[in-house]
Amino acid sequence: MKRDLEADYARLRAQLQALQAAPVKDFAKIDQLIDELEKLQLAIKAEHGLQGNNPIE
Repeated sequence: MKRDLEADYARLRAQLQALQAAPVKDFAKIDQLIDELEKLQLAIKAEHGLQGNNPIE
C-alpha cells in the first residue's frame, strides 16, 4: 500500500499549527514535527524526481 505523503504532511502541518497556537509552547514537540515535516517534504519531492532542498535543481 502506497503511503499518502501529502495527507501525512497536511496532518503534521495541522498539528504544528495547533502547537504553535497553544498558550504554552511544547518546543520539543514543535522541533520534532518540523523534523518530520522536512523528511516528508523531501519524500514528496523525490516522488516528483527532485532531490535535496535546493530550489534551483
